[in-house]
Amino acid sequence: MMITMVLSALMPSGHLRAEKIDLELIYHQLDEAIKHTDQYVQEREDRISKYKTALEVTQDAKAQFEMCRHLYDEYQPYMNDSAIYYIGRCISLAEQLGDQTAADECMLLLAYQCSETGMYHEAVDILNDLDEKRIGDSRNKHRYYGTLSHLYNEMAYYCKVPRQQQAYYAKRDYFNRFIDTTSLTSDEVLQFKELERYGAQDAQGALRYNDLRLKQVTEGSHEYAIVAFYRHLDYRLLGDSVQTRYWVTQSALSDVKNAIMDQGAMWELANMLMADGDIERAYRYIRFAWQCANKFNTLKRNNQISPVLTAISDNYEASLERANRLLLVLAIVSSLLAALFLVILFYSNSQRKKLSRARNELSTSNTQLAQLNSQLSDLNSQLRETNLQLNESNRVKDEYVGRFIHLCSFYIDRIDEMRKRVNKMVKSKDLDALYRFTGDSELRDKNLAELYDMFDSTFLHIFPNFVNDFNALLRPECRITLPDPGTLNTDIRIFALIRLGIEDSSRIAEFLHYSVNTIYNYRAKIKNGALGDRTTFEAQVKSIGM
Repeated sequence: MMITMVLSALMPSGHLRAEKIDLELIYHQLDEAIKHTDQYVQEREDRISKYKTALEVTQDAKAQFEMCRHLYDEYQPYMNDSAIYYIGRCISLAEQLGDQTAADECMLLLAYQCSETGMYHEAVDILNDLDEKRIGDSRNKHRYYGTLSHLYNEMAYYCKVPRQQQAYYAKRDYFNRFIDTTSLTSDEVLQFKELERYGAQDAQGALRYNDLRLKQVTEGSHEYAIVAFYRHLDYRLLGDSVQTRYWVTQSALSDVKNAIMDQGAMWELANMLMADGDIERAYRYIRFAWQCANKFNTLKRNNQISPVLTAISDNYEASLERANRLLLVLAIVSSLLAALFLVILFYSNSQRKKLSRARNELSTSNTQLAQLNSQLSDLNSQLRETNLQLNESNRVKDEYVGRFIHLCSFYIDRIDEMRKRVNKMVKSKDLDALYRFTGDSELRDKNLAELYDMFDSTFLHIFPNFVNDFNALLRPECRITLPDPGTLNTDIRIFALIRLGIEDSSRIAEFLHYSVNTIYNYRAKIKNGALGDRTTFEAQVKSIGM
């Protein structure tokens, strides 16, 4: 009755409206949060470490139970195996204390965790081990039915067999009849009502209950992420694509900031972005969700993400292929323009020579044209200076083209030589030699060294004063001295790549063959030695040579 009175006081639409939603802005906020993932994870790890320390030093079983329960709460959305371990310890400690109500509650939490992470068989076994009639606590009894309802709702949602899906939904509805909402918290009541309306395909009704839930949670909290996720489902049922994307992004944003590794919202968002054609962003988000799923360690998320990751990766590679084709066309056009320029230059030189001969002939035959010849001589001097500048530009261009062609030819020859050697070994069935040859990393290391030498020499040719300008941004004791002025070290190469516009640590790590954490540490170490504000250090590096 109370809920009905509150609902009647809401606006006619029955849900909150967001005006002028800027999806690009919220996507940008999500991107920024992802960049700071390590910070959010560290905050959660610090809390976990505090509880573990307290658990180790206490001998009191009741205090141990409390610490294990805190650890379960921290691990529940963060690392599934650890969450199951600590709720299992809670069960043992509750039984040791003779607190059957607490033991039943923890068993139900374990069953809920299993159903939430796709361990449906385990959840069924746990619930079967609980004697419904033995559960004396009214809240545990209705949590028991709620867990059964949630289990079959999850099984139905992810089921691909229509007939079986309907059977699961029927079981969910059956257990819903036994739930006494008077024994639940306010949010549990509203969630139950929201899901009831959602199951009845009543999007407006579901949103009215979600509005009430949204008012009870703190924006940015884990609870807010859960309510926002349900809200995006309600809007999807309503057919509002903008609101759907806004709220699923809000849920993903809160998940990232709370170091939640069970990234259901991020997976849903990547699906939507792929459907929208935003392949690059979808690829970044699904890769992030994949990394989180590996840490959370459940088959459910991995099975969900794998096909999406594959589809997005295929689309991303197709986009890159189209871009490469466009670059090839541009390269051909540039070559044609260069050829045209050479023709014009040859014609210009030819005309200059003809003009010089004509000037000499006129000078010897007509002294009256001396002044005009002097002016023509000045013009020729300017033309020679211009030609020298053009020749210098051509020399630099030819050097870059020559280096690229030489490098391509070199690696083609090397690959062909390797092909011949492997072919010869295969023909002679000399598998031991083939194994030693393919297992030797010396060739790879040599190629990397040559690539880095080429990168260093080319970069220093473009930015000859880069090292000095870079050191000028650092405190004297932190400045870098290179043993060989023509070769960069790892510190300088990282910031050389940043100067060229490659800022992402993962891309830098791929080029330099280091781990992302190593690159992050290198960057942090250098920025700590900045002469000015370390937060603007990389921006100053990117302006070197401009």
